[in-house]
Amino acid sequence: MTATKKVLMLHGFVQSGKIFSSKTGGLRKSLMKMGYELYYPTAPLIVDKQMIKNLHRSKNEDGKETIDIASEFSTSNTTDDLNGWYIRDGPGLSDFKIERLTLDYLHDYVVQNGPFDGLMGFSQGAGLAGYLLTNFNGILNLSPEQQPPLKFFISFSGFKFEPEHFQKSYIKKVSVPSLHVQGELDTVVTEARSSALFYCFEETSRALLKHAGGHFVPNSKPFVMQVCGWIQSIMSPVSSKDPLSSSQETEKPDLDEDLLSMIDSIGKV
Repeated sequence: MTATKKVLMLHGFVQSGKIFSSKTGGLRKSLMKMGYELYYPTAPLIVDKQMIKNLHRSKNEDGKETIDIASEFSTSNTTDDLNGWYIRDGPGLSDFKIERLTLDYLHDYVVQNGPFDGLMGFSQGAGLAGYLLTNFNGILNLSPEQQPPLKFFISFSGFKFEPEHFQKSYIKKVSVPSLHVQGELDTVVTEARSSALFYCFEETSRALLKHAGGHFVPNSKPFVMQVCGWIQSIMSPVSSKDPLSSSQETEKPDLDEDLLSMIDSIGKV
């Protein structure tokens, strides 16, 4: 029996593991059919709603401060369980650092629930994941036995960390095969910021996929099938001549010719 493959899912700012699981329901169900189990940790830092208002000020016609947390961050307005992997010290994109609490939490989570085959993240979670992949085991203090090299990474609205103290980490391009998903109408993480992370990965193993929406993870069937098809191509490449491949059966998604063409169209830049 084929062992279950595990994927670590890092949610966005003012989300939680539970919210991110709900927001990725279509993808999660399709990957479960392919033999993947998705793990959704909740970041250890609690984000106060007033803090969000202070960092993300906007004015309505009456001059009152307003922010629609749900639409701005693809989260929920009905819960007080708002978490983050880091919290900015001010309104600037360079006003933050990663606290030891976050790194220790992820170390323990990987040890207790891993090892993982893949890594996915949304927005802040994707930004953190991209940074971690510059030296995953080193940053999280994990041995090769606790976490072997990750096999793939998917970024949804991710970005490169901008503070100066992170820049040395990005000098060497990341070799992990990566798929970078951008929303053409995303005003929270602009195309320029998302592309900056894209270019941190090796040219031969990175792919770009755009959707017509904004700051969220699409759940439409065609989109989900493109993502699943990309994962399948990385984990079980058709061109592989491995003599063991015929004895290693992996449940594959139902991909018709149109969807296979869509997968082939994923841009490699």
